[in-house]
Amino acid sequence: MILTTQGDDKQVEMIAVPRRGESIVGHATHEDPMAAVDLVLDKMSQQLRKLKEKKQDKRKRSGRAPAPPLPSDEVQDEQLDSYQEVVDEYSERFDSE
Repeated sequence: MILTTQGDDKQVEMIAVPRRGESIVGHATHEDPMAAVDLVLDKMSQQLRKLKEKKQDKRKRSGRAPAPPLPSDEVQDEQLDSYQEVVDEYSERFDSE
C-alpha cells in the first residue's frame, strides 16, 4: 500500500499480486487519509469478488459433468412389497401359464 500527498488530497494505491494471473491494483484519492484507505479497500474487494465470480463461471462452462443428484426422501418413502407378497404374486402368474 502506497500513500502519497498531492496538495490537500491523499492518494492511496494498493497492489495485490496473486500466485497466478495479473496483479490487481486499486487507487483512491480523498482529503482524509483513512477515508482514502477505506475507499481503496472497497475497490479492491469489488475487484477480487469480480475475479472470483469470473473464475467460478469459467469452471461452470468447462464442460465437466455435474455431480449426480442426491437421492431424495420421496423415493425412500416409497413402500416396498414384502418378500412373501412378491413370491405370491409371481407364483400366481407362473402357475396360471
